[in-house]
Amino acid sequence: MPSAKQSVVRVFSRTPVYRALPNGAVRTYAALKYLGENAGGEEITRFIRKSGGIPTRHLSTALVAAKAVFRAGADDLLTETLTTLERRFPESPDVQALAADFHAYYGDYPRALASARQGRLLEPSHAGAVARMVQYGYRVLPTEEADQAAVAALRRFPVNGEVLWAVCKQCDSSEQFRRLDAAWHEEVPEPERLLKSVRQLATAAARAGEIEAGVDLYRRAIRLVLDGAELGGPIVDGKLEGKGAWTAFQDLHQALDGAGVPYFIAAGTALGLVREGRPLSADNDIDVGVFDADFDRDALVELFAKNPRFDFDVVHPHTKKLGLRHRGGSPIDVFRFYSDGDLVYHDAVFVRWGNTPFEVERRDIRGLDLPLPADADRYLTENYGDWRTPYPGFDAFFDGDAPNVEVTWPDYMRLHFIRRGYKQLSKGNTSAAATELERAGEPELAARIGG
Repeated sequence: MPSAKQSVVRVFSRTPVYRALPNGAVRTYAALKYLGENAGGEEITRFIRKSGGIPTRHLSTALVAAKAVFRAGADDLLTETLTTLERRFPESPDVQALAADFHAYYGDYPRALASARQGRLLEPSHAGAVARMVQYGYRVLPTEEADQAAVAALRRFPVNGEVLWAVCKQCDSSEQFRRLDAAWHEEVPEPERLLKSVRQLATAAARAGEIEAGVDLYRRAIRLVLDGAELGGPIVDGKLEGKGAWTAFQDLHQALDGAGVPYFIAAGTALGLVREGRPLSADNDIDVGVFDADFDRDALVELFAKNPRFDFDVVHPHTKKLGLRHRGGSPIDVFRFYSDGDLVYHDAVFVRWGNTPFEVERRDIRGLDLPLPADADRYLTENYGDWRTPYPGFDAFFDGDAPNVEVTWPDYMRLHFIRRGYKQLSKGNTSAAATELERAGEPELAARIGG
């Protein structure tokens, strides 16, 4: 059950309560919580400017406002506010964490790392500062030094989700996975605490190519649940809804189109724009493609390194896509589309999707002149079958759902299905969990759940 504070924050986020409140810190806080979830960057910025700028008297309200301005990209307001907050609240690690992210979006990773380290010095137990030390350390430090710092962070915070994700998403070798796995088991003797860390540790295993180790982590976690251990709530994937997805899309289009990159909208984002006129709120990222002849990864990296609306996101070492993250929080994948035989493909880590070669044409959607597959019906039918009917459980990696998917790394499919089974189990969907575990080649676990 949520606490009273959590309930109030939830109300502020979901309803425009601020409109009925008198001027003051509470009204500003309520407005920014609501606008941050339900409005674009321009509306947030207008509200703050109309209110006389970011209030800095109370740290909690100032941080909510500063984070909203950061997501909106109003950097003139944010730069002044960060200077004021660092002067007024020199002991706050949260201010340093925000400063670290701000520097990172401008490509100044040494300053980002320095701010994260300052936050860690101010409060050694501040998980956000430690997570950023790991994240930005990999941008600045030699790999061996960054790996050592990641192991140290895991030892200090072995069951903290933010730190674990920062550590495990940077694991790129079998040697580093073994170090992380050994350190975690040394720090966490209680078997049931694996449930707080299994998703991150399995991600590290997958990135290192240690697929069987990842499968075994989930297998052990599922057995713990079946033996009575508490999962602690359903696993909920990140969604584009509430993250200013359309603003992210506008900024992405402006960056690529403005630089003359012949890109097009692909996969689930194409589905959303054609069917609903917007990115799907249930989707978890924005997908665009560039044909192989025009795909210049170095040029794309240079383009987005100069754009403070975007930072680079960590992607699996076995994929050629470019991962980005918009200032507002939306992840973005830029895929290379290449010809092979009679089809044009784009790859994920362990599958690829094939389409009949297609032309690209412009469509006006919400005032933007956007590039999409010319024969959208054929393209979407090849990808989704009956694409006009929403299907919340669609699995793009499973050929029972996606007509055009082709598995390129069969062992990884086992990890994919057992991960989905664990997620369904966390939601109490035992029938769906058993189905996924059967697909993963785990009949014993499937029978225990189904029985």
